[in-house]
This record gives sequence, structure tokens and C-alpha cells, in this order.
Amino acid sequence: MFNQQSKYQNPKLYFTPAMQRARKPFAVRNAITGMLLLGFCGAVFSYSIVAVKQDDLSDVPMPPPPSSTNSEKNLTNDKN
Repeated sequence: MFNQQSKYQNPKLYFTPAMQRARKPFAVRNAITGMLLLGFCGAVFSYSIVAVKQDDLSDVPMPPPPSSTNSEKNLTNDKN
């Protein structure tokens, strides 16, 4: 099934003239749809970047950094 050559392609895998004629009426509509989808994805990505950039995260409490004595105690407790 996958190894069979399509009747709409020649041996070099180019579209035949019949296939090119069949696709021609849809070329403009497909290009416009592609541009709209690309524009929408770009707008969502841009909005996401801008929304994340303005968040300063200053109200988020930070835990104290781990001290070396606590980590050594945890390691010795894990071994026992």
C-alpha cells in the first residue's frame, strides 16, 4: 500500500499536470488559511511572552537555602 506509486505522481514523485490543475483553484484559499493559522499562533505566542515578562514574582515567598549541616545529617540518616 505504501510502496505503490500514486497515479497522481510521476516516477520522480512530482505531481502530474492533471493533479496540478485539480489543486489550482484551492491554492489561494489554502494560502490564506495558512497565513491566518500562522498569525493566530504568532499572536498567542507573543501574548504569552509579554504576559510572562510583566510578572515580577516578588510576592512569592522563597524557602531558605539548604545548609550544609542539614544535608549532612540527612545523608547520615539515610545510610542507617
